[in-house]
Amino acid sequence: MRLEILLATYNSEKYLTELLDSLRAQSYTNWELLVHDDGSTDQTTTILKKFRKQHGIAIKILSSDRQLGPMRSFEKLMEYSSAEYIMFCDHDDVWLPHKIEESLACIQQLKQQNPDKAALVFSDLEVVDEQLNTIHSSFWNYSKVNPGNVYNVYKLLINNPAPGCTFIMNKKVKPLVLPFPEQARMHDWWIILKVAESGVIDYLKKPGLRYRQHKKNEVGAEGIKNTYLLSRLANLSLTIKRNMESYRMMKCLSNKYSLLKLLWYKLRISLAKLF
Repeated sequence: MRLEILLATYNSEKYLTELLDSLRAQSYTNWELLVHDDGSTDQTTTILKKFRKQHGIAIKILSSDRQLGPMRSFEKLMEYSSAEYIMFCDHDDVWLPHKIEESLACIQQLKQQNPDKAALVFSDLEVVDEQLNTIHSSFWNYSKVNPGNVYNVYKLLINNPAPGCTFIMNKKVKPLVLPFPEQARMHDWWIILKVAESGVIDYLKKPGLRYRQHKKNEVGAEGIKNTYLLSRLANLSLTIKRNMESYRMMKCLSNKYSLLKLLWYKLRISLAKLF
């Protein structure tokens, strides 16, 4: 079964070799790596080309005449992709050896039950520091986010339990989500919202990768502490900004969704994180 792993890079030399080694160590080997490099000025493309030559792995490298940023890089990669199944990949993570095999088995079962639907499977993650030391064995527990949120669009608009690096999707997802609208907060959030609306989703309860946390994370894991409410009040402008972004994304999905209902779910989820 043909599968493509989509990777967006930008000055990624520090951790890239560790990621590539973890891909090469996968128990399922029938995959190709499709990379969009966003104008790296370090050794990123050199590392990719050297790895391709040394190990004979199919790696295609795309580029643009201007910087696209993470969301538009993944949009370009999805547009270019032609495989039956697609996975997303972050340059600084380390995949566990059975990630592809187990994700593929789950989505094939989901597809068998729903042959005409856009299908997506995600998993938990192990949260680690820059040196791959475990911070928490479960991203969901660490961030106090429920993977079942994907079955309720309101909850999903507030807390997304599925970073894109955990995704595997069938090709029916592409026409459903492309192009990404300006209202999308991030590509992975938009994708899972659209599939939640009209496709089918399942998840693996075990981690599929080590999710590295460091100062340069575009989006990372957030531990929930006793000071959760105080931190939100202290960063009131950011909280308001994020809520407005969620509201705009909701209206982009459909006018059938209610702002009052979104706020109600927001209040319930915020209170639940305090206890």
